[in-house]
Amino acid sequence: MESGAGGAALGFAAGAASRGLGAAPASRGTTNFATILGSDNLQIVEGIGPKIDGLLKADGINTWGELAASSPERLKGILDVAGSRYRLADPKTWPQQAKLAHENKWDELIEYQKFLDTGTETKGDFENPSKVEKLIAKLMGYSTNPNDLKVVEGIGPKIEGLLKDAGIKTWSDLAAASMDRLQGILNDAGDRYRLADPSTWPKQAGLAAAGNWDELKTYQEFLDGGKTPG
Repeated sequence: MESGAGGAALGFAAGAASRGLGAAPASRGTTNFATILGSDNLQIVEGIGPKIDGLLKADGINTWGELAASSPERLKGILDVAGSRYRLADPKTWPQQAKLAHENKWDELIEYQKFLDTGTETKGDFENPSKVEKLIAKLMGYSTNPNDLKVVEGIGPKIEGLLKDAGIKTWSDLAAASMDRLQGILNDAGDRYRLADPSTWPKQAGLAAAGNWDELKTYQEFLDGGKTPG
C-alpha cells in the first residue's frame, strides 16, 4: 500500500508543480465532513461508484480507513474477479484518497481529486468542483453550478438575471464585484430593486466559489434575507 499511495501523492505534487498551481483554496478548518458524508461512503473516492462500492464492501472493505489500508494490488484483484466490466477501473489512487478522508484532510483531498479524472492521475482539469465538493454541496442542499447565483441568499431569479446581464455570471465574478457596482446595477433596474441589500453577496459568493459549504451554511443561517441582522 505504501508504494501505491506514496506514488500517488508524489505524482500529485509533481503534477501540481508543473502546472503552476496557485494557493490552495480557503481552508475548511477542522470541519469533519465524515459526519456529513459518512465514513462508510466509499463513493467519495474519485473512481468509485455504487457498484464498485458494493464489490469492495462484499470483500470486507467497509470504511475509508479500511480502503486506505488496502493495497492497489488487492483492489485490482477484487475488480478482476468481478468481471471484464470492472477491469478497466484503476484503483491506484483510491487508498490515498481514502487516507486523506480518514485523516480529515479535506483541503488536500479536494485538491488531489481535481488532479484526477475517474481516479486516474494527471487527467483532471482543476476547474470543476471535486467529487467531494459536489457530494457535500448536494447533501447541504446547494447547487454546484458556479453560474447559479441564486445560491446566494438575497438573490432570486430576477436579480440573477440583472447581474448576468451586467456581466456578473459566476460566483467568482460576484465575489469580486464592488458594492458600488452591485448597488448601481440594482438602482438602474428601478425602484423595486433599490431596496435589495447586496452587502453580503460577495462574501457568500466567495465561500461558494471556494467550496466552503459548511461556512456558507453557517453564515446564511446568521443572515436575515441575505442581510446582516441589526
